[in-house]
Amino acid sequence: MKKAIITGGSSFHQNFFINKDAKYSNFYDEKIYLANLKDKDLSEFDLVVFASRMYPKFMRENFEKILNYLKNDGNVLMFPDLISGLFNHITYETGQVNFWWWISQNADLPMYKANENSTLWNFLEVKECKWHYHGTFKHGGEVEKLLVDELGRSILCKDEKTFKGSLYLSALDPDFHLGQGFMPITEVFFDKFMKWLEFDINSKEK
Repeated sequence: MKKAIITGGSSFHQNFFINKDAKYSNFYDEKIYLANLKDKDLSEFDLVVFASRMYPKFMRENFEKILNYLKNDGNVLMFPDLISGLFNHITYETGQVNFWWWISQNADLPMYKANENSTLWNFLEVKECKWHYHGTFKHGGEVEKLLVDELGRSILCKDEKTFKGSLYLSALDPDFHLGQGFMPITEVFFDKFMKWLEFDINSKEK
């Protein structure tokens, strides 16, 4: 599978490839700077990942390119702060963040499997998704819920009906924390989630 990451110029974007003894320096086949995306043909890639917290103006400028890639069997992973103004059928709603839930004995961050039978749970455990999240996705029934909060709102979800390709959305931001160098569970989540993502895409192609 050929993978690309669209990344920005912030320190955490760059440090993602340097931290952890450069574990992720060659994880993707190509790194594309967001400002240069307009000149790049994405059709050669099976999966395009958009790094967290990038400049919204450049994201909106490339909307048609992203849409055409999805319509032509491309697969995309996006983080919540990137989708504003891009899709009509999915919105992101910010919420109050519980950063410190874990300091109280026996405390928990409410997260649940939306579908026990999803293949995601062959790769990942719910406890490996728990650090914090900044909001949830609102969408219709064409989008599959994978991980939800206590009100049934999507934290992880997948849309394989709207486009020929699949759109994966995560309200969790592991790449940001890996770039910043804190929150160790994000490494576990990222590694396992990406393995599932590749499995899910390859399964669809069979």
